[in-house]
Amino acid sequence: MNNEVLEIIEYLTSKKDELASQLESLVDEYWVTWRDTNRNIISQSGNPDSVARVGAVAPSIRVYATKAHDRIILRWRIYENSWARLNAAKQDKQTLRYAKEIKRNKDGTTSRFKLTKEAVSWEVEQIDKFLNEAEPVITLINSIHQSLKLLNKLNTKAPTEL
Repeated sequence: MNNEVLEIIEYLTSKKDELASQLESLVDEYWVTWRDTNRNIISQSGNPDSVARVGAVAPSIRVYATKAHDRIILRWRIYENSWARLNAAKQDKQTLRYAKEIKRNKDGTTSRFKLTKEAVSWEVEQIDKFLNEAEPVITLINSIHQSLKLLNKLNTKAPTEL
């Protein structure tokens, strides 16, 4: 049984890695479109007829490493300007912050309401398109993560075969 569990863990880990790379490519596509749209808006800023505003909401991927497996989180951030902000909240350590993170729900996802509240109109369309493609991938990654947690727990509790 121990070998079977290890094979299943290995298979699920490889599938999770494939899905993570797929999610990463979706985030990269979002960033390319987001950056290009912002550049176009900035280049049109001298045009008095231009009413578009520069966007500030974009996703990033965070990997939390643990002993048995990594947890992959999609987080949304607000990039209001290009200046780094000094975060002096921690007494001894000071870190540079380039963006403010939008708070996530307990399940690790960010609500659409919070995203659209911070986004401009063209970003809302881009966010909707991104979420339609990314939500199934995120759901699968979370399901595999939960399965891996249970399998690792089962594998450590199972008596070793002689």
